[in-house]
Amino acid sequence: MNNIKDKNDFEVAIIGGGATGLGVAVEAASRGYKTILFEAYDFGKGTSSKSTKLVHGGLRYLANLDFKLVKEGLKERSYFLQNAPHLAHKQTFIIPFYSYWDKIKFIIGIFLYNFLAGNKKLGKSTILNKKQTLIKIPTLQENRLKGSLLYNDGQFDDARVLISLLLTFQNLGGIAYNYHNVTNIYKDSNNKINGLKVLDKLNNRTYEIKCRVLINATGIFADNILNLDNPHLNHHNISVSQGTHLVFDADIFPYKQALTIAKTSDNRILFVIPWHNKVIIGTTDILVKTPEVDPKAHEDEINFILDNFNKYSIKKVNKNDIKAIFTGQRPLVTPNTKTKSAKISRKHEIIFSKSNLISIVGGKWTIYRLMGEDTINFAIKHNLLRKSKSISKNLPLFGYLESSKIQEYPLSIYGSNYNKIIEIQSEIQNYNKIHPNLPYYIAEIIYHVRYEMAKTIEDTLARRTRALFLDAKAAIEVAPLVAKLMAKELNKENIWIDKQLKEFYEVAKNFI
Repeated sequence: MNNIKDKNDFEVAIIGGGATGLGVAVEAASRGYKTILFEAYDFGKGTSSKSTKLVHGGLRYLANLDFKLVKEGLKERSYFLQNAPHLAHKQTFIIPFYSYWDKIKFIIGIFLYNFLAGNKKLGKSTILNKKQTLIKIPTLQENRLKGSLLYNDGQFDDARVLISLLLTFQNLGGIAYNYHNVTNIYKDSNNKINGLKVLDKLNNRTYEIKCRVLINATGIFADNILNLDNPHLNHHNISVSQGTHLVFDADIFPYKQALTIAKTSDNRILFVIPWHNKVIIGTTDILVKTPEVDPKAHEDEINFILDNFNKYSIKKVNKNDIKAIFTGQRPLVTPNTKTKSAKISRKHEIIFSKSNLISIVGGKWTIYRLMGEDTINFAIKHNLLRKSKSISKNLPLFGYLESSKIQEYPLSIYGSNYNKIIEIQSEIQNYNKIHPNLPYYIAEIIYHVRYEMAKTIEDTLARRTRALFLDAKAAIEVAPLVAKLMAKELNKENIWIDKQLKEFYEVAKNFI
């Protein structure tokens, strides 16, 4: 039996390195369990790096009278902002009214939203008249505008929070591997899971480990692991909803406030959000039949976002203005009767298999911590783990830094570890950015390889930095430089550079 670093006996093994998997991992390690995690691609390669970047209770869920889900999200929002102030912050939103009925409806909605938040609300909501609204957002369509409502919610950098969770997990003694695919599940004489077979995809090596508890946190691919566990059943627990976002230069919406378009052409909510000196507009919500690691936006999704933004803005945009397109697929728990994906519950659920496989499905980014706590509590309840208490509500994430000490972006994303970037700059005597249209330093690329498990160009340009999400063309232009920097740090040859560039260009096509 080949061992991973000669440590092959674990209390908890987790499959999936997204928000759910790393949320469970931090929960397990912080309680003292010997824990290992495997991710088949890179951490956050799928859904977890492609969210709308909101830490929220889910204002739109009030329309479904899902008060428990909203209250749960608002409570978790407070822990999220408290534990990662270097990566998450309060954001002001404005909802414009174009009818008096909308005004009444939204005021009641925000009143309920704040009421459900209790003492964890993020500030006072304010009703603005038409003049006050246009002072805040002068480019708002003013025909029939009756005023607006200003409220507060949370915003974050999803992939960077994920890296912070990874480093928190490692600091707690956890072991995590990206590019490691689980290929087999082993069971004892009672048909209970007791181990895994894992393929190291980058080095083509296989390993076996023993584990007491196996947790399936693979999101949209959860059914695949359930089928691996029991190939005689054809599992259909997950519905896949696709959401697309468009990224523009800040001049199309140069305001501190975000805009909540509460009435799109299909009666959903669309957000216009300032983010890293760009503007994100999204998201769509369409059911798709097959989960994909690298989904591509449909043409009608792009047109939907452009049309609905232009309906509310006097500053029009078209496809030529788009700097990047990113598309994620959400795992939704399948109800008995399936309708539109926006109506399918975002609640998380635990599926417990006869083999003792625990699958955590559904949910959303804001409640990643709660999903982890619920999963470990479930394992304890079923006598798979020794008893322990959760401490994650007040567990600062790696890089935690008081808001008064936070640096300017991009150094801000490293929190208390930003000095490492400065040290590398001094070491290589290079203080330059990687590209004139991107905010990132050359030293950051080296840091990602040394300290953040970056293995590919995409790891660095999509998730360690957000270059591919901010300006896809610039990311493509800078890829050869990044490849050379990484190759030197990883001691790779030119053949590796050529292969990496080919793979990166293939992925980057989906962002253009």
